[in-house]
Amino acid sequence: MKKLKQAAGEENVLTDAVSLSLYAYDCSLSRTRPDALINVPNQEAVAPILRILQEYAVPFVPRASATNHAGSCAALNGGAVLNLTRLNRILQINTQEGFAVVEPGAVGGDLQDALAPLGFFYAPDPASERVCTLGGNLAQNASGARCMKYGGTIDHVLEADFILPDGGPLHFSRRDGGPDFIGLLAGSEGTLGVITRMKVKILPAAKHIKTFLVTFPSLAHSVQTVSDLAAKGVIPRCVEAMDQITTRAVEEFARSGYPTDAQALLILELDGTPAQIASDEKQLEEICLKNQALKFIPAKNEAERQKLWFGRRAAYAAMARLAPNVMVGDGTVPRSELPRALAKVRRILDDNNIYASLLFHAGDGNFHPQIVFDERNKPDAVRVTRALKEILQACVDCGGTISGEHGVGVEKRAVMAYQYDKPTLDLFTRIKRAADPKNIANPLKLIPLAYAEKARPQQPLSAAAQQLADAIRTRRDARVPCTVTGANTRLKTAAEHPLSARPLNQILDIDKTNYTVTAGAGVTLAELAQALESENVYSILPEKGNGTLGGAFASGCLPGFYPHVLGVEALLPDGSYVRYGGKLMKNAAGYNLARLFAGSQGTLGLVTQLTFKIFAKPVPKAPELTFQPAPANALWRAVKAQLDPEDLFPPLTGDARV
Repeated sequence: MKKLKQAAGEENVLTDAVSLSLYAYDCSLSRTRPDALINVPNQEAVAPILRILQEYAVPFVPRASATNHAGSCAALNGGAVLNLTRLNRILQINTQEGFAVVEPGAVGGDLQDALAPLGFFYAPDPASERVCTLGGNLAQNASGARCMKYGGTIDHVLEADFILPDGGPLHFSRRDGGPDFIGLLAGSEGTLGVITRMKVKILPAAKHIKTFLVTFPSLAHSVQTVSDLAAKGVIPRCVEAMDQITTRAVEEFARSGYPTDAQALLILELDGTPAQIASDEKQLEEICLKNQALKFIPAKNEAERQKLWFGRRAAYAAMARLAPNVMVGDGTVPRSELPRALAKVRRILDDNNIYASLLFHAGDGNFHPQIVFDERNKPDAVRVTRALKEILQACVDCGGTISGEHGVGVEKRAVMAYQYDKPTLDLFTRIKRAADPKNIANPLKLIPLAYAEKARPQQPLSAAAQQLADAIRTRRDARVPCTVTGANTRLKTAAEHPLSARPLNQILDIDKTNYTVTAGAGVTLAELAQALESENVYSILPEKGNGTLGGAFASGCLPGFYPHVLGVEALLPDGSYVRYGGKLMKNAAGYNLARLFAGSQGTLGLVTQLTFKIFAKPVPKAPELTFQPAPANALWRAVKAQLDPEDLFPPLTGDARV
């Protein structure tokens, strides 16, 4: 304790009962008191504090506003809570180059307020942006209403300063090459270390915005509207949906002018030039009316627009007035599966006699059941917890995930075994061990306990993937290097017997409902372009590019492609097969394996299959970089050592700057 007081300041290390009780919970049901509270005074104090905690193997939980709904901020093993709320400065705003530099405890709404007079905005906008912090948003990969058009937090962080649990500093930048470690941090929930500074992308504020309130006779009609918009290539700035229970609760609380007689409501928002908005509005109204819209009401002015959004942001508070507790779900499914998933959810709620509202980011397939109850009534609490587990399992059954943006924490940890197979959960465990060998960084979160017998059965591999898996195991047993290649145009090799992904040359699915493609890593970009052209759809990949899909992804030559990749399958150096994601616009359940393998240059395994976004209208092509071996940082080396201890896959190059 003496060393901690020297590192943080004596007044910043607290052990009194009141302080510990105040930091024993977040917005979930988890309640566990830490042994100490450390109010971190500045960025410079983080590394010395972590080195001391590492020395004595003391677990720690980084947290700030603690708006998390999954128990990510609960100190399950006691130890120390690192309170980062004092690291709340906006250090720099550069409108010329389009970035802001912030500390992790900076509140999102404060950044928006600082940017607004300059004519800029930060695209991610969680509903709790007046409270939640930017570091917490990255740790959970929170996204908000504008995600459909602009992407989530993962897509708007350009650089990050990060401290490993042993106190080792790292600097991650999108320009460094190698795996997208900023993407790996997104949704890692403080289990890999502590974020101390972020450089985020800011955008010129739209000069023209138009917002619409549309009511429908059912949730199914409202969801079908969203699918039809995507099919027409109309990508609204925001698409938010609510059921009747939500709108009635909001109206009683916020008086936002929501009609309470309709079964479902959409808030749709367009931005762009006046001509673009006019064109999109026409299509928007046509599609809404085709889906039996009851009312189509444009906001007449800025005051009306803000009133509509005030109601949406007040939805949690409105439900919280009805009972002592609100449990918030966070399932995400492919857009096409929303009607089926919502029907399952409503059936589960009715079967358990549970009162709950449904609201969702309809454009992303991400929905939030808000269940009201009283945790002091133990049978009620058990019933609600059981129902939420069933809801999350229903999402997985619909091809979805248990978290789109709230994370896993402890409260959804067990359901991870329902979503993932054992090899994938093993990989999550190895990533955690690589960054945190003493398991002190927010332990007991995200990865389920004793999952070996509970994990989802692994689906069989394709014949081509099985042949590659067998080849990897044979080479491993014989200690023969595995040099990975595709068409040998980017990750070039002169090796005598390279391991080629070229046999994985099938385009498995072009889905014009969800606007995704699933294809083998050995498909050439030319073959892919021809197939997309025949279906009248578009991607950001080069139309006449050389090489394979897997090479474009893993080589690091097309970093602009990373945000479009939704799912990845890969063979690891031990021959095991892992699967992550799918036709999901969001997935915050577990470490983001798509970003880990992006730009990994064949060092961590062989990518076998990708699922990625396509579009109904032409989109700008991603610029292609010249291939260069990326310098390795400490985290890349640690992950490589976990996955490939005998270094049979391509070796890493020199050290990156820290």
